[in-house]
Amino acid sequence: MKVIRLLKLGYLFFVSVITFIFDTCVITIIRKSAHPRDVAVVRLDGIGDFILWLDAAKEFRRLYPNKKITLIANQVWSSLAKLLPCWDAVIPVDRKKFIRNPIYRFKTLRRIRLHGIETAIQTSHSREFRLGDSLIRATGASHSIGSNGDLSNMTSWQKVFSDRWYSQLLPATGEPLMELQRNAEFMRGMGLRKFTASVPTLSKLMDLPANLTIVQPYFVIFPGASWLGRLWPVERFGELLSKLTRSNGGLAVLCGSREERVLCARVIDSSGMEALNLAGETSLPELVEVIRRAKFLVGNDTSAVHIAAAVGTPSVCILGGGHYGRFMPYVVDGADHTAPVPVIHRMDCFGCNWQCTQPHEKDKAMPCISHITVHEVLEAVVTVLATHTLRCCSGSHA
Repeated sequence: MKVIRLLKLGYLFFVSVITFIFDTCVITIIRKSAHPRDVAVVRLDGIGDFILWLDAAKEFRRLYPNKKITLIANQVWSSLAKLLPCWDAVIPVDRKKFIRNPIYRFKTLRRIRLHGIETAIQTSHSREFRLGDSLIRATGASHSIGSNGDLSNMTSWQKVFSDRWYSQLLPATGEPLMELQRNAEFMRGMGLRKFTASVPTLSKLMDLPANLTIVQPYFVIFPGASWLGRLWPVERFGELLSKLTRSNGGLAVLCGSREERVLCARVIDSSGMEALNLAGETSLPELVEVIRRAKFLVGNDTSAVHIAAAVGTPSVCILGGGHYGRFMPYVVDGADHTAPVPVIHRMDCFGCNWQCTQPHEKDKAMPCISHITVHEVLEAVVTVLATHTLRCCSGSHA
């Protein structure tokens, strides 16, 4: 194991050096705009991270009221970002191609280099050397701001190196913080001293096309996740779907990416019930509107539960312990909200960053997820719907 670790570190060092040399050549060849004026905000992490960040993102208009704001965005969620009023332009970046394809990397660096950026802001706490940090460097901005951050996505030597690409690193507490609190900490560092954490909200984005307009009451099941170890077993999702349908929960609608269509079909087959499989059939903005109209949502720890919170749809999250406390459960200040209700199987190893030390089968759910029962999830659904009904009756939920 020690040899494998050394080989991985050696490879990481090699590709980091090659990346640095490549970017240096591009930056040397391509001169930046002679009259930079714009503000660029760099955000390249996942969909769920983006949704959680929106409460802070809207404040950049207040910080830079007379500037053109450009968002340098993960291409995966850029279609949603383009519909929001927080910025004037969006530059999508394909993370995989930016890392693996030299021609694409050259074109992206060139576009950003020539964009005319005076102030560049990298908002992620867990920075990435070859992605967000490299883009900050490419802007050539006279004022570049980032978080002092952590070492979740880079080594200590990468951080020492890329820290030099920032003119200002905002302090970040070393204590664990839920992501909404972390975003609020960053905005306070930007000068908004009274900014506090709140659940982001997404107003209506669009009208759904006829083929996605579901007339009857329905609930959403989102069985996918970014990694097999975080997937609650298919047969349990199937059993859950069956019981929720029989208890008059409405029509089950399964959502996910195109790659998750087969997974959704397996859940339906396992349930023995009729259900609608929309995996791969919706754009991200359409998915937001499908979730908005649902009675409730049940899913793994993915973007879907954060979208549900942002549109006010009650949701239940089947939550493992790898990142427990960072993205879930929600921790906010003040007002009432429809936060996802997590279902967990508490273990002493919570906070392992998904480096599981417990016995488990390869390519199967981690023990902290596989031990969660259908009964526990059903109880959480009942609780979240009862709470939602109380809020509606009291007028505190929009």
